[in-house]
Amino acid sequence: MSKLVNIQILRAIAALSVVVYHLGVEATKICDATKQACSYDTFFGLNGVALFFMISGFIMVTISWDDFAMPGNAARFLRRRLERVLPLYWIVTTLAVAGVMLIPSMLSVPVLDLGYIVSSYLFWPVTRINGLVRPIANLGWTLNLEMMFYIVFTGALFWRRMTGLLIALATLLLLVALRLSGLFALDGSLASVPLNFWGDPIILNFIIGMLAAVAYQQGLRLSRPLAFGLSAVALLACVWVRFGLQDYVASISEDGLANRLLGMGPALLLFSAATFGPQLDVTQKFWRYAVLMGDASYSIYLLHPFALRPISKMWSVLVGAHLPPILFSLVGLPVALALSFGFFVFAERPFVDFFHRRRKAQSISHKSMAATNVI
Repeated sequence: MSKLVNIQILRAIAALSVVVYHLGVEATKICDATKQACSYDTFFGLNGVALFFMISGFIMVTISWDDFAMPGNAARFLRRRLERVLPLYWIVTTLAVAGVMLIPSMLSVPVLDLGYIVSSYLFWPVTRINGLVRPIANLGWTLNLEMMFYIVFTGALFWRRMTGLLIALATLLLLVALRLSGLFALDGSLASVPLNFWGDPIILNFIIGMLAAVAYQQGLRLSRPLAFGLSAVALLACVWVRFGLQDYVASISEDGLANRLLGMGPALLLFSAATFGPQLDVTQKFWRYAVLMGDASYSIYLLHPFALRPISKMWSVLVGAHLPPILFSLVGLPVALALSFGFFVFAERPFVDFFHRRRKAQSISHKSMAATNVI
C-alpha cells in the first residue's frame, strides 16, 4: 500500500494533541509546586489516542485486505507488528525503569516489584501504586490496548475476509459490552484487571477505523468542499467540548463510556474528512513537514514525557513563580519535539530499515530456492 498523505498528517495531529495535553498537565504541576493558583490540565476536545486507534484500525484492514485466509499471513502480520512496536517500546520502558531507579519519586510505581516490571515489557495490564492500570512507561497503556487489537486481528486473518472482520468486530464489541455490564468487575483475580482494561470503550475507535477501511475499499470518497466542511465542524466540536463541556468532562470517569464518546466525536469528524477526502499535495513544504512529523509520530508519542517531566521539575526549582507557568510550553514543546525527532532518526528509522532489509533478503532467498527447485 502506498503511503496515504492524509493518514500521515493525521498521525502528526494525533501526536501533537497528546503533547499539547501533557504540556498543560506539566504546567499545572508547576502551579502546584510553586503554590500558584492556576491550572492548565485541560482537555482540548481532540482525543489524540482515539484518533491513533481509528488510524490503526483503518491501516490494519487496508494493508491486510488481500491477506485473509492465506496460509502464513496471520503469523507474518503479527511478526511485522511486533517488529514495528517492540524495539522502541522496550527501549523506552528500559529508560523508564532506569529513571525510576535513580529518582523513585518520579512515578508512583512499584519499581521493586519484578512482576510489575516484566508485565510492563510484555504489554500485560497491571495496576500501579496509585490504582491506575499503567505500565512503567505511562503512555504504554495505549500500546497494551494496541497489542490486544493486534492479537484479535491476527485471529481474524485465519478466516475469509468478511468472516474474519466480523469476528474481530464482534470480539471488540463483546469486550466493551462485558466491561460496561460489570461482568469484568475488579475482584482481585488474575484476569479481572486485564479484562476490565481491555474492555475500555476507547477500543470502539478501532472498530470505527476498521469500518472506515471497508468503506474506503468499496470506493467511498468525499469531495473537497465536503471534506473541508467536516474539518471545520471538527474544529468547532473541539471548541465546544473545551469551552462548553469542560466542567462536565472533568466530572465524569476518564475511562467511562460518556467520556470516551465525547473524545470520539471530534476525532471521528477529522478522521472522516482526512480518510475519504482528497489527498493533500505533499509537494508543498508545509505538508511535507507535516508528513515527516507523522512519520515520527510513534517516537513523538513515546519520548515527549522524557523531556517534559524533567523540564517542568527544573522550571519549578529554577524559575519558580517568576514567570507564568504557561510559558513553560514555549520551552517544553521544542525540546520535546527535538528529542523525539532525534530518537526517530537514530533509533526508530534504523530499526524499521533493518527489518525491511531482512524481509527483503528473506524474500530474495525464498525466490532463489524456489527457482532452484524448479530447475
